[in-house]
Amino acid sequence: MDSRENRGANRRKLARISTQMRVDLFRHRLFGGWRFVTRAKALDYNRYGIGVTSPVRLSPGTLVKVDLYSPAMILRQVEAEVVSCQRAGQAYRMGLRTYQTLKELAGESDQHQIRYLAGMEDLLPNQA
Repeated sequence: MDSRENRGANRRKLARISTQMRVDLFRHRLFGGWRFVTRAKALDYNRYGIGVTSPVRLSPGTLVKVDLYSPAMILRQVEAEVVSCQRAGQAYRMGLRTYQTLKELAGESDQHQIRYLAGMEDLLPNQA
C-alpha cells in the first residue's frame, strides 16, 4: 500500500464513538437570528466533531448550533460547522466540526462543550 492510500484510509484525527442521540439543528437567518432547521440523529462523535444523519441537506461551510440529547444531559447551543454532506439513502450524512481554533481544543477557551461527553460512553445509547 502506498503512503497516499494509507493516509486516506484513516483521515480522522481520533476514532469516533458510536451512539444514537437526538440532535436539533439550528441555522442563523438574516432576519430573526437562530432558527430551528430540523431534527437529526447523531451516529458518532469525538472531541473534534459529530457525524449525523439529517433529512435536510446543509452545504459545507454552513455554521450551525446543535442541541444534543443524551440520557444523562442535554448540551444546548453547541456551535459547529458543516464540513461534509453526502446523500445516504433518504437522508444526508453530515460531518460537523465542533471547534473553530486549536485553542478551543487545548482548553484555553472558555467553553468547548463537546468535551463534556468524554468519559460518558457507558451512559450513551450505542448503535446496535
